[in-house]
Amino acid sequence: MFAFKSVVIANAATVSSAIELARDERPVMIETPAALTGTAITFQGSIDGTTYVPVYEVGGANAYSVTAGTSRAVALDHRVFAGINYLKLVSGSTEAAERTIKVVLRPVAL
Repeated sequence: MFAFKSVVIANAATVSSAIELARDERPVMIETPAALTGTAITFQGSIDGTTYVPVYEVGGANAYSVTAGTSRAVALDHRVFAGINYLKLVSGSTEAAERTIKVVLRPVAL
């Protein structure tokens, strides 16, 4: 069964609000709104919900990034988010208005 949580990127901002991930939940997709200024999304993760750091690809060579656009369902590699308790999305551009992005979550066997 899939669930989703929404994050909001405020007008004139790039970083979203945070969502808390359950112990066995991993993001598997994002659904973008009908208007989105940025064309790439990166991620910030946190263990404690206070200190956020960039999320890197498995292996740690590059920041994990997906191409974004308006009204898209973008698949994510759930392995990248292992061990992350809190997650924020980062738009590649300052958003021209408030944007709500859905994060689709799936239980993953630990």
